[in-house]
Amino acid sequence: MDLTLTEHAAFVVQRRGIKIEWIEAAILVPDRTENRDGKQSFLKCHGARGKMLRVVTREDNHHHVITVYFDRRASC
Repeated sequence: MDLTLTEHAAFVVQRRGIKIEWIEAAILVPDRTENRDGKQSFLKCHGARGKMLRVVTREDNHHHVITVYFDRRASC
């Protein structure tokens, strides 16, 4: 999958130790999705951390990743 990460997304991926494979899995086979304000979130349970990985993209381009983080409010 050919992803484009914003400067912010690239920074947080490195800082938080998030693997590109995890991002791709969340987009391709999400456990849940949410749409809001022109953005789409893909949520995927990350069993090792017991948290949902949230990948936020543009609603019209799922290859353009805006941010990525482990969402403490979303349970697996």
